[in-house]
Amino acid sequence: MRAFSRFLLFCAVSYPILIFLTNSIAPYCFRFVPSKLQELSKKAIAEHPNDTKALFRSLVKDLQVEYPGIVADYDENTWVFNVAGGSTGAMMILHASITEYLIIFGSAAGTEGHSGAHLADDYFTILAGRQTAGFLGETEPRVFFPGDQHHHPRFNTAHYTLDNSTWALECAQGIIPAMFPFGLIQMPMTLDVDSMWKTLWYTGKSTVMNLLRGKI
Repeated sequence: MRAFSRFLLFCAVSYPILIFLTNSIAPYCFRFVPSKLQELSKKAIAEHPNDTKALFRSLVKDLQVEYPGIVADYDENTWVFNVAGGSTGAMMILHASITEYLIIFGSAAGTEGHSGAHLADDYFTILAGRQTAGFLGETEPRVFFPGDQHHHPRFNTAHYTLDNSTWALECAQGIIPAMFPFGLIQMPMTLDVDSMWKTLWYTGKSTVMNLLRGKI
């Protein structure tokens, strides 16, 4: 009981600090421009409408030109599974830092789940397939197709689905470490040690390397 009370006190003290950091400090650290990410995504889609992996490679090369030094190479060996909010997908981590992440995320078999409520804005640019999203109070889904960018504002929640073979370039901007519990808490139940280890390794490695470059 005492430990739980301390946890509640910690949350009560840290939450307003995180809100201040999210609204006042973090935006000055952002490097990725959502409209540019959408532009580059549309370019790759037009160039490779029927070859998703070629689309990925082309997009990553363009991202590396636009954002030199902070976007990882496209590497088939770095795919990991992620289970969060009840959904299961695969992701490739292209960038991770204190205030931003950039990943390719999706599912060959389709998935659905809860978005979570985060201290970050999320920009989900569809590369292939279709995403639908339902928000509280809405009776019809919002539907997103290749080239569309779904902006999910911080603190908001939704139920979403990805059709089979749906993939997206996802960028989150805010206090990224605050998203870790949502992204990792369900993984131990899968016993997928390989994906858990790789997720922690790639995220930690990218974050440290970006800090050494002066990217918070």
